[in-house]
Amino acid sequence: MRVSIDGLLSSNFRITGLPCRGGPGTMYRVQASSSHYRDYSFFQPIQEDLANPASDDIEFWVKPAKVKDISAPDFGVLPEHVRDILDTAQMRRHAAEDDDLLGKSGLSLYDRLGPLRKACLLNIIRKAGDETSDNCLPLIDSLLVCRQDRFFAFVNDALPALLQNSPKFKSAESTLHKPLQGFEMVLQSFKTRDAHANLQVTFMQHTETGRLAADIDIDESSGIEHGFEVIRNAVTGGRTNPYLIREFMLSADLRDRSLDPGYEFLF
Repeated sequence: MRVSIDGLLSSNFRITGLPCRGGPGTMYRVQASSSHYRDYSFFQPIQEDLANPASDDIEFWVKPAKVKDISAPDFGVLPEHVRDILDTAQMRRHAAEDDDLLGKSGLSLYDRLGPLRKACLLNIIRKAGDETSDNCLPLIDSLLVCRQDRFFAFVNDALPALLQNSPKFKSAESTLHKPLQGFEMVLQSFKTRDAHANLQVTFMQHTETGRLAADIDIDESSGIEHGFEVIRNAVTGGRTNPYLIREFMLSADLRDRSLDPGYEFLF
């Protein structure tokens, strides 16, 4: 049976008229699809003369390659501390891809980020400001480098102690994280204990001034575990795609969307 639902999918709907054997009933495979999104499927037992509750929630995760742009919050409505992170930015060149952001700060920097880097920024600041990350966002200072999968920023000296003593974080491997030019790796790396969409903070120190900075990113962790027709990580140029990270964040709290980074996809 094929059922079409026009417009936005409601939180609940009912499908009737499914043939069913008596006794133990019939096992169906339910597959849902929507334009620009990955198919989702699950197995559903159906027993006769019953309103059978769904055995799973349908989640539509975007196909990152289909996204042309994002609709993001205006600079002026960003939280004050986030605007401060951008206003005091000291953008640096770590690779040629960073050149277009040199000398930028505040609104001009935010506008220049483009969809992928802006999505990454919004993902991280939302996750860092959440209780699952012990609300460590206020201890992140000036932005230094912004990529599609991470950003580097000066941080408050109190941040390492907060993460080390927080039950929300654990020690993590840092060997894959390289310092910016003029910095050296110090202390250790910390990662939130979530099953997915883990915030990771890896510390480094400026060799001349001693000022503390960090490489901050969100990992997919163990990846998509169920329901999807395509079970593989979406990457662009070998890097985690921030659009997929957004989907992990939303999936962590489907009802209240407490980790919604605040932007929508444009196709």
